[in-house]
Amino acid sequence: MQNDYHITEVREQGKKALYAREVLESLPEWFGNKASLEEYVEGVQEFPLWAALDGEGKCLGFFSARLHYGHTGDIYVCGICPQCHRMGIGKALYGQVERFFLEKGCKYAMVETLSETVNYEPYERTRHFYESVGFEPLITLTEMWDEDNPCLIMIKPLETG
Repeated sequence: MQNDYHITEVREQGKKALYAREVLESLPEWFGNKASLEEYVEGVQEFPLWAALDGEGKCLGFFSARLHYGHTGDIYVCGICPQCHRMGIGKALYGQVERFFLEKGCKYAMVETLSETVNYEPYERTRHFYESVGFEPLITLTEMWDEDNPCLIMIKPLETG
């Protein structure tokens, strides 16, 4: 699978929504809340999105990002189809997003995910992925989502020089 895909920035809003829906619906352990899934599908249309496409144009995974305060890049939402986990696609997509953040002059990258205070294996893998690309836990906030779903904010200083 390593060389059976290419990464492209998707600019067409309809395709952004289509790719996000296809991938997120394949990940019910992470995106089982339909209202939240719909919010992400709608939201990706406003932000840059990169997709890993196979030779037939099927989306294998995507990352969508946004900027805050002109110096912080935020991973808005991302997902990799389950059959493609641990094949390097997520790292390749994150690498593209980080290059975008650096081109925009960002000093930091951040991501929000479910805190480790909730013992839930799928998000344990998610946190491990983020740590593998250089993110560190910053703070857990129960007031951001709710007490049953505490939000862990992870941050990564970016090399700007």
